[in-house]
Amino acid sequence: MFVWVGIDVDSQYGEIKDVVKRVENEVGIDHSIFTLPWHVSLKISFKVDERDLEGIEGTITDIYNGVEPFEIAVKGIEHHDNICWVRMCENHRLNALSEVLNHTLRDKHNIPLHEYDLDFMFHTTLFMDDDLDKVARCYDMVKDAPVPDKLVAKRFVIGLSEGGALGTYKIFKTIEK
Repeated sequence: MFVWVGIDVDSQYGEIKDVVKRVENEVGIDHSIFTLPWHVSLKISFKVDERDLEGIEGTITDIYNGVEPFEIAVKGIEHHDNICWVRMCENHRLNALSEVLNHTLRDKHNIPLHEYDLDFMFHTTLFMDDDLDKVARCYDMVKDAPVPDKLVAKRFVIGLSEGGALGTYKIFKTIEK
């Protein structure tokens, strides 16, 4: 079982969602980002034993319950290798939330930090594919699309997947502020 944590910002994105859906279909991206709400990822998904899920879910819920809503400034659309995303500006509240998640899950549930968690770039994924040329084409088609100047973190989510493959995660729990 794999667990994923994030901030649901789906309702805060405007017309770019239509643009991304059109481009995704036109280019033929293999793994649609529309299987989950648009979100700001907080850490790399991680594998857990199903017997530990209830305790891990409780820990994440406790952390989310301690967070008050906050704003996230949007940096813009970026392209890196096999991913195109909307990148968030540096934000001490995001950093603190990610750090608490990482360290509490490590200390309480023995979930190791992934190398990406050490210097996490907060983002909303637009396209991800093993075909680098497809992702580059998608980026060229959306790089000037309008994105919000800011998002508000007020809806926190936990997702689950049996195998951890892209497109297989489903929302397990939502904490709304």
